[in-house]
This record gives sequence, C-alpha cells and structure tokens, in this order.
Amino acid sequence: MIGAAFAAVVVLTRLRLSPIVGYLGVGLVLGPHGLGAVPEAQGTHFFGELGVALLMFVIGLEFSLPRLLAAGGSVFGLGLATVGAVTTIAALLCHQLAGLLILPSIIIGAAIAMSSTAIVHKHLIDTDEVSSRYGVAATAIVLFEDLVALTVLAIVAALHTTSGDAALDAVLLRLAISILAFVSAAILARRTLGRLLESVARSRSNEAFLLAVLTLITGAALAAQSIGLSLPIGAFVVGMIVGESDFRHQLEDEIRPFRDVLVGIFFITVGMSVDWAALLAKPGMTAGLLAAIMAVKCLVVFGVTRLAGLDTHSAARTGLVLAHAGELGLLIVGHALDTALLPTPIGQPILGAIALSMLLAPLVAQLSDRLAALAARAPRPALADQQEASIRATSAGLSGHVVLAGCGPVGRLVAITLEARRVPYVAIERDVERLRRAQNDGHRAVFGDATRAGILKAAGIERAAAIVILVNNWHRSVRIIREARHLNPQIQVIASLRDDAHLGALVQAGASHIFPENYAAGLGLAAQALMSLGVEPGEAMATIQAIRAELSPELQLLPA
Repeated sequence: MIGAAFAAVVVLTRLRLSPIVGYLGVGLVLGPHGLGAVPEAQGTHFFGELGVALLMFVIGLEFSLPRLLAAGGSVFGLGLATVGAVTTIAALLCHQLAGLLILPSIIIGAAIAMSSTAIVHKHLIDTDEVSSRYGVAATAIVLFEDLVALTVLAIVAALHTTSGDAALDAVLLRLAISILAFVSAAILARRTLGRLLESVARSRSNEAFLLAVLTLITGAALAAQSIGLSLPIGAFVVGMIVGESDFRHQLEDEIRPFRDVLVGIFFITVGMSVDWAALLAKPGMTAGLLAAIMAVKCLVVFGVTRLAGLDTHSAARTGLVLAHAGELGLLIVGHALDTALLPTPIGQPILGAIALSMLLAPLVAQLSDRLAALAARAPRPALADQQEASIRATSAGLSGHVVLAGCGPVGRLVAITLEARRVPYVAIERDVERLRRAQNDGHRAVFGDATRAGILKAAGIERAAAIVILVNNWHRSVRIIREARHLNPQIQVIASLRDDAHLGALVQAGASHIFPENYAAGLGLAAQALMSLGVEPGEAMATIQAIRAELSPELQLLPA
C-alpha cells in the first residue's frame, strides 16, 4: 500500500496534480472493493483518523482569534451565504428525491458544501494567488466551511449516542459543550499550553518537543471523544490555542511530515470505503450526483461572490476552484454511515460522488483561469468597462512608456528605478494587497489582469516601448507575452521567470529578454564576489555572460 502510494504521488507530482488524487486512487484500486490487496483493518482506520486530527490541528493553528475577528466580515459573510445556499439546495433535493428526514438531509447538504482545504490551499500557493481577489474569497469561504464542519461533526457524534425524541436535546447539549470548551480553551491558552511548550523548548530537544505536541493533540482528541464530540474537534481546539503562542511556525514544521503521511493514509481509507463496483452498477446515478454537486456549488459560489463585488473572471474562478466537495465532507458522510444515520444505498453513492469530485478538483483548478476567461468574455460586464476606463485614464497621454505586468516587491523596485530616470510607466496588478502596497508607496499602479487584451490596450500597450512581466506563473507570462506581441509586434518584452524550466516556452512566445530568478541572484552574487577579489568589472561581467549562455542555451535564441 505504501509503495503504491509512493508511486502514485511521484507520478502525480510530475503531472502537477494533487497527491490526494493518488491516495484516493490507491484506496479505490487496492481496497476490499477493488483488487482486495489491502483488506480493511482497524489499524489503518486508526492512523487515518490520527491524520485527520493532525490536519485539523494545523487548520486550528491558522484560526487564531485575532485573525478570525479581523477577517470576520469576509469569512462570515461569504462563507455563511455560500454554505447556507448549498446546504439548503442539497438538503431539499435529498428530502424530496430520496425521502430522507430533514436532519440527515441537512447533514448531507453540509457535507456537500465543504470544499477541500488541502486542495484549495495547495492550488493557491502553487499559483501564487493566495492574496488575489479570488484567492482571498476562496480562502474566506473554506475557513467558514471548516468551522461548519466542526459543528456538523458534533451533531453526528451526538446523534450516534442518542435516539428518538431526545436526539435534538442531545445535539443542542453537545453544541453547548463545544462552545463552552472553545471559549474556556481560548481563555486558558497563554497561561497553560504556552508555558508548557516553553518549558519543553528549554530542553532543546526536538524529540521532546515533538512528543509533547503529539501528546497534546491525541490527549485533546481523546478528551473530546470521551464527552461525545469527535476527535478532530479536540485537535482543532488545541491547534487554535497554541496558534496564539510563539511556537506556531515551529509546530507547523515539526508536524508537517507526520500530517502529510497520515492524512494520506486517511484518503487511502476513504478510497477503500468506496464500493466503486456498486457505483459502476449505477453509472447514471453516480454521474448525475457528481454533475449536480459541481454545478450547484460552482453556480452558488459564482453568484455569491459576484454579489459581493468580484468581477466576472474572479467570481468564476472562485466558483470553479470550490466546485468540488472535500475531505471534511468525506469525513462527515463516513461518520454518518458508520453511525447508521445514513442508509448505505444512499450514503455510498454520495461518498463516491464526493471522492470523484476531489479527483477532478485539481484539473478543474488548473483550467479555472482559461474557463473563467471564457465566462468573462460573454457578455461583457459593466464592471470590466469601468475597470478599463480607469486604466485608460491613468495611461492617457503616455507614449513610449513601460508597462509593468505585476507590482510585487520586484515590480516596485523596477518602478522606483524608472521613476529615478523619469521614465513614464503604468503598473498592472491583480493582487489586492500588492496593489494597495504599491499605491501607498506612490507608484502608478492600477488594478487589472494583464493576461486580458482589453486591460493591456487600456494601459496603452500599442504605444508602449516595453513591457516588463513580473508574475510567478509561467502560464500567465506566456499569455501576456503573446497578447503584447499581438497588439504591438515591435515592443520589447522583458520577462522574469521563477526558474529556468520553462525558458523555452517564453522564448517561443516572443520574449525579448528573460531573467530566471535563480540565475539572476546566483550570477549577481558571483559577479560581486569576483569584483571583490580584484577582477575588473568588465572581465567579471564577461565571465558571467559566458556562464549564463552555457547554462541557458535557449537565451541565445533571443534577439540582440
């Protein structure tokens, strides 16, 4: 099982897909409903549950109370609207079409409303879009979904221990206990666990520190289970508590290897629990559930974020990235099946559809930019017209200027240099935080997506002398280069590149000059070292140019 998981993760990493897809696939193929090579075992499920506890602990580290309060508007506004709408629609369909009672229908609806925190965060980090408009919206929604998941898990645990008319009272009691534990833990945080971790840290033993953290997590998880709550709730509360301490980043580093492996085992057990033979026996039902989940979630998120003020492109990307159901939804449905809250003929197809949506999620996320671009083109929203009009006003009267595609830290340095030489420019930035920083520093920066021809035209690309591309996603760099070349064949295209793996693509797209960041830093340091040793600047630069040409033959294809 471990060997198969290793092979799957290696292959999917090379394909730039989420390892979660591989874990689910291994469970599906090798599990008792597949080849039967790995029978269901209590030990496997135990390690899987421990992995979920570690995952919720790490999520808890991100849920510091100050952060929750600071982001309260976006988290509770966007999150409540999205989760509420998806849960309501799914619950009504379950109640009307499947004949389920109201409470089980709501639980299924809430499970479907959950997106994968792991998949969403990994995609945003890989594309450097955590702070983009759609990245901020997606993060706010998944944060709220995680909070809702904890509540639903508490409800499922309470229903498992009660029956009949007493169930509702028990659910309310469990929720009251959860809230009381949450508030009490927050009050005692700094005085208890903070001091404990500090005393262990003084020993300067990584093993002791790690064991102390694992003891806290498992102890809190078992304590939560002992009072009728679920294991993840206890781990989440501990994570939130120690997230307020000075050891937050060290905790993340220490836990990450265990978390990744054990969460992988959890996804394998999820794959093992899916009876895919039964799903294939009813392919129409499975496909219908999958299509309904992804369509409803995508449309609801798109509508909510558009009403919240996002442009069509950003709203469409948010909807596509969150269209799947996630690991917490799998956990909720799995617990509901284990506790007989859901009948197997209904729960298994839903479990399978959620797992399949997660298999598709990385691919949909990768294609979200292109698909959203199609949605943004037809029909043309008034907001896009206003955005381009604002950019045209900023670039009015400019000719022979420079267009900056991106205004992050490096982009601001380029802007400062251009200002020092009184070279006119206009910077285009789609990341809200970076845009605000650039504008606060006094730079001529405007909001927009430089991959769009309309935005480039509004920035005066047809009159510009050069465009400097400073984005971290090479796919976007290629699109910007092609659009700029199409609109102004004579323009000088200067592109930054995170590494040299995609040099050829940028050369073929039409870049005039390319600066791989890893080469630029290393060769710059080497040049300074040579000059510090007495080598003449001209000789040092000649040596650097020769090495650069040898390392990157593609750069010799560029025009002089």
